Amino acid sequence: MTRSSLPPTAIRRITAAVIASELRRLRDENIRPRNAGECAPRDTATPLVLDSLETMSVAATLGEVFELDDMAFAPDTMATAAEWADRIAAERIERVTVHTSGSTGAPQSHSHASADLLEEANEFAQQFADTQRVIALVPAHHLYGLVWTALLPAVLDVPVVEATVPAIPAPRSGDLMVGVPEHWAALARLRKQWPEHVTGVSSAGPLSDALGEAVLATGLARLIDVYGSSETSAIGLRDVPNRGYTLLPRWQLAPDDASTLLGRDGRQLQLPDRIRQTGERRIELSGRRDHAVQVGGLNVYPDRIAARLVECDGVAEAAVRLGDNGRLKAFIVPLANQDEANLEHRLRQLAATRLPPAERPTRFRFGPALPHNDMGKPADWD
Repeated sequence: MTRSSLPPTAIRRITAAVIASELRRLRDENIRPRNAGECAPRDTATPLVLDSLETMSVAATLGEVFELDDMAFAPDTMATAAEWADRIAAERIERVTVHTSGSTGAPQSHSHASADLLEEANEFAQQFADTQRVIALVPAHHLYGLVWTALLPAVLDVPVVEATVPAIPAPRSGDLMVGVPEHWAALARLRKQWPEHVTGVSSAGPLSDALGEAVLATGLARLIDVYGSSETSAIGLRDVPNRGYTLLPRWQLAPDDASTLLGRDGRQLQLPDRIRQTGERRIELSGRRDHAVQVGGLNVYPDRIAARLVECDGVAEAAVRLGDNGRLKAFIVPLANQDEANLEHRLRQLAATRLPPAERPTRFRFGPALPHNDMGKPADWD
């Protein structure tokens, strides 16, 4: 019998995702998903064939994620991902560490008690008890995917199918599909019809009213928007098109400060967004406190990106905003006598070499001054 406080099937899925991510970092190699429709998250039965340095790096990463004190769980260099997971499951996993994306600045790590994450998964299992299969469009090494595509299927005892938008298996009644807003935007354009009783889940970025309506118009039975962060895990859920989120049982708002979240363990956490309390356990969001926006599920900071664009020769001022297509757009005020086509070429070169993909503006507009409204405040542009 395993001594782990996490289900072994969940540990196997998380381990495979962590190893795949680490191998991409080390040598741009991926453990490919099996054919769409198979219920194994990744090919965990093929030996990884790591050299000694890679073995050490993978072991250290897994030790950090599962908060193991030593690397005694590390098998030999020909081990499979399943064997790594089995060694980890032989330990008692009391906490799990996840990282923010680090798209701007260094990634931050956040430690969560396994009991809290399992409680969250059990709460979702009660709400989605009719689920027959989980379709995972997100990996299991980030907190959202860890809870919804590793722990929840283990609690429900249902299979997981790892998929991509171009290769989603034929949906079935009882499917729970887990993705980010960009996935749902693509599916709204590609899929015209869903069978009955298919539920979608979205997180890791704002889900606009227009997108939610477009997704539901394709015939999806329900679309659930999850509000949370890497520090807190899930905070609340809303059933689109409702605007308000209902807090999960483990959280409540401070009575004298609705921007402060209180946990059952006495923790106090500042919410990352400005909120409006609409009921004892219901909130609506009013924008990020740190002015971050999310692109592909990653936090990016438009003001910092604009400052980087100003470093390009020929740029006097720059502003960056999130566009309607889910990617960033930039407004550029050139210095005098600049050829705009040439300047845009240089800006795109700078973005490609000095900014990660999520921070690169995909559209540039030029003008003599940054857009402002009649009151002199910064304004949006087409």
